[in-house]
Amino acid sequence: MKSWLVIGLLGWFFGVASLQAGEVAVTRVATEVRGDTLYVDADARLELFGAQREALESGVPLTFAWEFVIEQERDWLWAREVASQTIRARIEYHALSRLYRLVWPESEESATFTSLVGALEALTQLRNVALGPAGDFPAHGTYRGRARLRLLLDTLPLPMRPRAYFSERWALASEWYLWAF
Repeated sequence: MKSWLVIGLLGWFFGVASLQAGEVAVTRVATEVRGDTLYVDADARLELFGAQREALESGVPLTFAWEFVIEQERDWLWAREVASQTIRARIEYHALSRLYRLVWPESEESATFTSLVGALEALTQLRNVALGPAGDFPAHGTYRGRARLRLLLDTLPLPMRPRAYFSERWALASEWYLWAF
């Protein structure tokens, strides 16, 4: 009887823990040269921790960063970095209107969503991002790229930062996604 109780409690504990678990992973990256520019498309899977959802719904904006690095492989030396770019996006919740707003600060573009799922979907489906002039990428070279998506903890309000830096529930960053072209 006691073993069934222990198994039941463990199952409940891990079930509740999985509901609180956040996750981020880059799932696809594709590059394409159009005209004189190299463009990248990227997809990711993002699920917030309960603490992050709670902070967002309490009015704390969450800022995420897509990071891209393109390197040219060389035979005798280490790879040479050809291009790198960081694209920031901020998700805000407005309690009066009950709407989520996704803001891309560099381009000053924004979009409004009725659900957090919609805002996260727009954040994780990046399209037509210019990485640089195609002339920087000679056709005879072999290139590899790295991409990741992460939550920027240094943009949180100051009173929240110490707890966020030392809590696993706020460590939301994908592994580097690697691809070659």
